[in-house]
Amino acid sequence: MKLDDPWGISWRTGNFIRRFDFQRTLTQTAAFIRGANYCRPIFILGVPRSGTTTLFHLLRESNQLAALATEGHNLWRFFHHPRFSGWRSDVVTQEQALPWERRFACAFIRANAAYHPDAERFVEKTPENSLRVSYLNALFPDAIFIVLNRNPGDVLNSIINGWRHPQGRFRSYFVPSQLTIPEYSWPHQWCFALIPGWRNLTSSTIPEVALAQWISISEHLIAGRKAIPHERWIELSFEELTAKPERHLKLLSNRLGLRQDAAIESAWREILETPRNSLSEPGLDKWRRENREAILPLLPRIKTLAAQFGYDIHGKGEALEIILRPRP
Repeated sequence: MKLDDPWGISWRTGNFIRRFDFQRTLTQTAAFIRGANYCRPIFILGVPRSGTTTLFHLLRESNQLAALATEGHNLWRFFHHPRFSGWRSDVVTQEQALPWERRFACAFIRANAAYHPDAERFVEKTPENSLRVSYLNALFPDAIFIVLNRNPGDVLNSIINGWRHPQGRFRSYFVPSQLTIPEYSWPHQWCFALIPGWRNLTSSTIPEVALAQWISISEHLIAGRKAIPHERWIELSFEELTAKPERHLKLLSNRLGLRQDAAIESAWREILETPRNSLSEPGLDKWRRENREAILPLLPRIKTLAAQFGYDIHGKGEALEIILRPRP
């Protein structure tokens, strides 16, 4: 990005040119006219850096599920980019859903899916969708939502590292307000989800921004949990999934109504052994090794909220511990 282009106009123009594909556009238009449709789609939700990419890579191995190659930002921002609402946030509600958006979304996935486009269902993972549960449910009232939870200390640690990434790997938007975040070099580029009240954080420290993002997204997930029927809302922890993958993937497949076979199970084992999108060597309690001094004072502030996802925060100061409560 050029220094004299703070709004990213040249980047957006170049990105559009790079992504434009005439044949794909033609296919999408035809699918929209014909009325391409998917039933019982699966949306993977979670606070950014919770392991949702790994779960997405696991599920897209199933030939019963269509899937985009990566996150669906271009789809969900097409009608609801934050700039269309005065840069309030990434939140989209059921009242904002357009009557024909489901048809558009299905046509988009049919034309752009890199995996099994002709399947009857699809799986989709875009972290900001954790702020859009009521909207997605309005579009797809038959959808199944999977929430992947993770030790909040490790999530905060990874969000902090993402903001500090030297190449700005997790930048999401060119925002209109100037950012004067200490230790952050991009004055107009936000990282990760644009949460409500983000303008109040434009001069906060990176750990405080990370905490606000964790809290806001977690609160939206709790609201989603209350609004969606139990049979269409699934929660599991990243720690459970990685510790006993075969057991939890079998349980998950049963809940999702997916068939299992040896080829898929083999692919799942390979993916779990090679974590996707990691910033450092995988492991538990990485926050103690990488950002302990920044995170320790934050954790008591989320004790009550973390407990609602099964993580109990005990102790004080250096003796503080985060324990995943055993499931029945």
